[in-house]
Amino acid sequence: MDYIKSWTFCICITLVLSVIFSVLSPKGSMGRFYKVIISVFIFISFLYPLGDFDASDFRLDFDFESEYENVVEKAAETEVENAVLKMLMENGIYNSSVTAKVSQQGEEISVDSVNISVTDDYSPKEVKNTVFEKLGIVADVKNIGE
Repeated sequence: MDYIKSWTFCICITLVLSVIFSVLSPKGSMGRFYKVIISVFIFISFLYPLGDFDASDFRLDFDFESEYENVVEKAAETEVENAVLKMLMENGIYNSSVTAKVSQQGEEISVDSVNISVTDDYSPKEVKNTVFEKLGIVADVKNIGE
């Protein structure tokens, strides 16, 4: 990042100096000669910092593989949560919240835990049995406030 800052600073200083010399240059054929010299000066000032260029300054510290795994895990958690919520609603269990934790090993995704919070209107044991029967998931079911 320092490379970009120093290059930008160099270009700004060059342009300011070029404008000053351009205003002070004489008119006529000698003025055109000065403007050519100023143009070459500007061109060289754009290229000169490239001599100090080091590609490692632009190295990205971004691990695409782990980022992909995180996105896949989040998507899987959302899918599990939505499936459980849908099944609960289909069975008349409303106003509940579901949180799921999943992990990924290679290409395989496993459900680590599912936590369900239901209102006091529903029995946690019955909800747990319903979730296991319908989805095959062993969930930790609690009443809200426990």
